[in-house]
Amino acid sequence: MKKISIVSLLLVVSMLFVGCTSDELKLYQAFGKSKDITSMESKTDISFTVDVDNLSEEDQEMAKQIISMINGLKINADQKAILNQEQTATKAEAKVGVNFGGMQMDMQVWIDADMSGDTPKMVEIIKMPQLMMSSLSPEGESKEYIVYDIGKMMNAGQEEVDFSKFAKLGKDIEAKLTDFVKEHYLDFDPGFKMVNSKGKKTVDGESLSIYELKLDDAAFKKLIRYSVNDLLDNKDAVEFIKDYMNSVIDIVEMEESEKLLAKDEFNQGLNKFEEEVPEFKKKFNEFMDSFDKVKVLGDNGITIEYGINKDGYITHEEGVIDLNIDLGSIEKAFINTDVVGESMLGEKAPIIKLGMKFKTNIYNINNKNINITMPDVNAENALYFNDLIK
Repeated sequence: MKKISIVSLLLVVSMLFVGCTSDELKLYQAFGKSKDITSMESKTDISFTVDVDNLSEEDQEMAKQIISMINGLKINADQKAILNQEQTATKAEAKVGVNFGGMQMDMQVWIDADMSGDTPKMVEIIKMPQLMMSSLSPEGESKEYIVYDIGKMMNAGQEEVDFSKFAKLGKDIEAKLTDFVKEHYLDFDPGFKMVNSKGKKTVDGESLSIYELKLDDAAFKKLIRYSVNDLLDNKDAVEFIKDYMNSVIDIVEMEESEKLLAKDEFNQGLNKFEEEVPEFKKKFNEFMDSFDKVKVLGDNGITIEYGINKDGYITHEEGVIDLNIDLGSIEKAFINTDVVGESMLGEKAPIIKLGMKFKTNIYNINNKNINITMPDVNAENALYFNDLIK
């Protein structure tokens, strides 16, 4: 079953946003167009801020250093990727810089995946600071890279994966998911408008159509409530999950009797869940009622700006996420709905205010001159993850 879990994680396709208004539909279509990209480069910058209220004097002293380091945390990443037309093979490279409390840590990551041949490969190579390498293994002091060979990891146990079916399944699931979203979620209506057109804006010399997704605290909780209830009421969603998991089980090479048993166990669990949906919905909505007065987002809420170029691609993303985590109020909400029995925090519980700003620019879309060179790794210069986990 562990192989099935790994395969499931590798095949999950995440949809970032769907909507029903004209502005939301245009943004949804731009996300869909990203599937046409065969090469690209991007630059991302992320920064964090944190503040904690309602701490005792002793806890304040302990928290000062951590708060100072997080407030200075900045991450930047320069990335590039190349895919074949069939999207069965990809190479990617990312140079990542992390400034943590004034300490600069630079890393580099390469990915080489090819699912088109009889012997598919999925290799990830990571170059980390020497201090981090040394902490992983005594041998790390003399090594430069860590190598994750996902194909070997998946086939390291008793059950192996039929890679000839793997890529096909991924494409089939993506197509089914796309159809599922089109059929059921283009009329998704949480009762408020999430996306608004902001007209034109020039970013890095390019004129872009700007769309803004904005959620305040009340809208965020309303969206969660609507989304969960809508999904629980959707019988086709259950069938999609069942079809997905049964397909995943089929590509794991094991005895037919074991496959039938795995499918039976999963389907029984899903059937039991369906029977318990009404009670689960009742409990969930009671919890959301109790959670209604608990502030989760700060004054800035969640605001994300998307820029779409003349070819219909999203080439600019910029936003803020402002969290206001009142641990005392959250705990009371859990107690009120019998999720937990009694308070563990006491009367004076911390309020954590965490902010994140991010900006991504995507460029050189479908540029044929992008090149990625994988480093030459061997037993002399690399630690292999398979050996580490042994």
